[in-house]
Amino acid sequence: MATERSLLGYQISNFVSMYIGYAFYMMNRKAFSFALPVMIKQEGLSKSDLGMVLSSNYVAYTISKFLAGVLSDRIPPNILFSVGLFFSGVAVTIFSETSQVWLFVGIWFMNGLSQGAGWPSCVKVLKHWFSPATFGTWWGVLSTSMNAANSLGPFIAMFIMLHYDWRFYMKLQGVTTCIFAMIVFFAIKNSPKSVGIDYDIQGAASEKKDDDKKSKGDSLENSTATWRDLIASPFLWVISLLILLILGTTTAVIDWGQLYLIQDREQSNYVGSTFMSLYGIGGTIGSIIPSYIADRLVAKQSPGSTFNPRLTVVLALSALTVNFLHLFTYCVTSESSQLWISVLAFGLGFGLYGSVALLGVVAVECAPPHLSGTSHALYGIGSNVGSVLAGLPLSYVAKYYNWSGVFVVLEAVGILTVAILVACRWMSHVIAVDKKKKTD
Repeated sequence: MATERSLLGYQISNFVSMYIGYAFYMMNRKAFSFALPVMIKQEGLSKSDLGMVLSSNYVAYTISKFLAGVLSDRIPPNILFSVGLFFSGVAVTIFSETSQVWLFVGIWFMNGLSQGAGWPSCVKVLKHWFSPATFGTWWGVLSTSMNAANSLGPFIAMFIMLHYDWRFYMKLQGVTTCIFAMIVFFAIKNSPKSVGIDYDIQGAASEKKDDDKKSKGDSLENSTATWRDLIASPFLWVISLLILLILGTTTAVIDWGQLYLIQDREQSNYVGSTFMSLYGIGGTIGSIIPSYIADRLVAKQSPGSTFNPRLTVVLALSALTVNFLHLFTYCVTSESSQLWISVLAFGLGFGLYGSVALLGVVAVECAPPHLSGTSHALYGIGSNVGSVLAGLPLSYVAKYYNWSGVFVVLEAVGILTVAILVACRWMSHVIAVDKKKKTD
């Protein structure tokens, strides 16, 4: 009993430390986006300048996330997590002292390199401290730290910048991050054994897992497939393409949504910050409710079904997103109420973040256990390429067609996403009918 109480205490301490720590990671990653409206006025940055700074961060994040995934098997997670967070804070602090565009690009690239250490470290700690039966739930809850940062970050940034300036906001953000990084180094415990708790966290679920294997006869579990077979899988590449399109849209709305409202639709900075916050809140709820619905659909799935029920939910969410993008592009003016804009922000966050969460699960489920990491890595490449494309390329679209042109492009991307999902559903139906005919 005492051991279980100690275990619970460490689980709570670890989870809270990672939740707050990863929220700091996210606020540092988006600090430039939060400060954009003020920086444009004070620093005279062009749209292409903004795109270069943001894309440099996403390119660096793509590189560092892959490297950190490898390093997480060799470096204790508390060290990797805290060092990455500390240097991210240093980068944000130095950023506040610069004025030239090339320095903005270089320093924000360094911030991106620091960012990749966050999530792989969290996954390692979760695996050591939480059983497989609850791992997915804790993964989902921890991922809402990103939405919490996107919800609170814009208001915190705007409040500080209203009373001071963007440089003070960045400096305060960076210094606070460095201080918390030192705290989290001691707060996160790598495993029960590292604190003297002799408790097999996997043991409680091991017997059930063995029973499930026998009863289900899971073909993936006994698969002899190699990474070459995985790369040759058309389905995984379709999933990677879908996440590229959806996460590219998700990132573009975060980075450019408030500028569209402020510059093209003549709304106030406060309305822009409110949009960002409601977008994050919608994303938090969207990461939970659709996942629960998808789990229920999977549980009720008939044995002969060939289309993943999670993709059915993604299709519904993508169709919802297209409608909200259309309303956001064509039905928002300088006279639009804050309530209307908030509803659109919530709907966009709900649809986009819900799709991102579900596609991540599909990417892991479509591969055998021994290749799930490789599958998720390919999924990660697609997501990060989408984020890069949301930066500089879309800033050039805005340069020639204003920010409203960007959201016309995003609506077209949403329609393409729906078309791909409908085609996949149709093909799965054709395959099922063909198999039935051959069986008969």
